[in-house]
Amino acid sequence: MDGANSGIPASRGGSRGAALQAFIAALLVTLLGACTSVGVHTSSQGAFDYGPPAQLQVCVLRTEGVSPERVETLIGAVNKEFAAYGIRVEVPWIRPWDRPGFSHERMLQDVVARELEPPCDRLVAFVDRGAADFLWGLALPEVLGAVDDATHTRGFVVANRASFNQLFMSPAEVTVHEFYHLLGCPHSMALTKCYGQIARLKRHVNAHADEFFPGMDPRGILLLSRLEVGDTLRRDYAAR
Repeated sequence: MDGANSGIPASRGGSRGAALQAFIAALLVTLLGACTSVGVHTSSQGAFDYGPPAQLQVCVLRTEGVSPERVETLIGAVNKEFAAYGIRVEVPWIRPWDRPGFSHERMLQDVVARELEPPCDRLVAFVDRGAADFLWGLALPEVLGAVDDATHTRGFVVANRASFNQLFMSPAEVTVHEFYHLLGCPHSMALTKCYGQIARLKRHVNAHADEFFPGMDPRGILLLSRLEVGDTLRRDYAAR
């Protein structure tokens, strides 16, 4: 989709299994029309030095139909996936959020417009689904999650099952996928490039608890503070 990352998640497998999973991912792209993958795992995952453990502070907005327990479950899926990189997602706060509109563009715009206040490194909205979403998913491609391209610091995830497309992509899988985008990982057939990206990000995370976990602009330039993130978003908005 224009202006945001979205799609199906990464999955594990060996060389033959990875090829099969990549084929399945491509098939789903064809069938669903709105989905792409950040890639399958490869044997090079263990070849990178990810450095010491680091925390990614993700502040959470949630609609009424998404319980705090549901958020905890989905974050748990991310922590299981990110353990290999020495990254643990922590949630400083969870706040109620009124969905601003039906479209994914409107939801993402609302999250992007919000301040990334300390100690938040990222801001993610968890959204429930209603009857209108179900009917939409029967006939048209739907977006189950998205992350802003300008800074890779804001996004949303559909947290509950309520449509046909989610038979292919569980909310946990979509959450993991979007959190890879929050680390600046692009869509790809394999995660090899992403491994190097994660290692690079972690080299710029200080051990102190108040240190910002960097964002990234579309050119791959690291955004090392919330001030840089805000300036980048303002420039991106002015250029539209």
